Amino acid sequence: MTTFRLRSVCAAAVLLIAAVACAFAVPPNQLSRQILSFPVSFDGPCCMSFNQSVTVDEPSKSVPVVVTWNAEYTFGNGNISGLMVNGGPCRFYGSGSMGAEVIFRTRSFQWIVYPADGLQAGTNTFTVCGGGTALDIYASTLMVRLSK
Repeated sequence: MTTFRLRSVCAAAVLLIAAVACAFAVPPNQLSRQILSFPVSFDGPCCMSFNQSVTVDEPSKSVPVVVTWNAEYTFGNGNISGLMVNGGPCRFYGSGSMGAEVIFRTRSFQWIVYPADGLQAGTNTFTVCGGGTALDIYASTLMVRLSK
């Protein structure tokens, strides 16, 4: 293989990798990351906002979205987590149990929200919510993606 041909193949491979990486990039409004030196504390019954939100722009005909929340936390017994869609009440679109023992934990939650759940054409806001007992959140990532 000639040097020119080898360089051409390598250049094509690099461009392909760059294109794939861009295709999976998440727009900034669809991602929220909080890394804290001291935890944010929530203490009270369900359900309250955990003060972490993301937005997504729906097409004229709404499609389901996938919302993923990863968190590091400590808590008392019986906390749950869910989502507020467009400022609505805290609802549970799948698993919301944060566990039943008092420990430090890292957990991922993934929910699918359908148009019938309150999605609308244009901007939609998703806010993590929940409660139950004392909860300290140390770090978290919230992401929303349109389904295809």
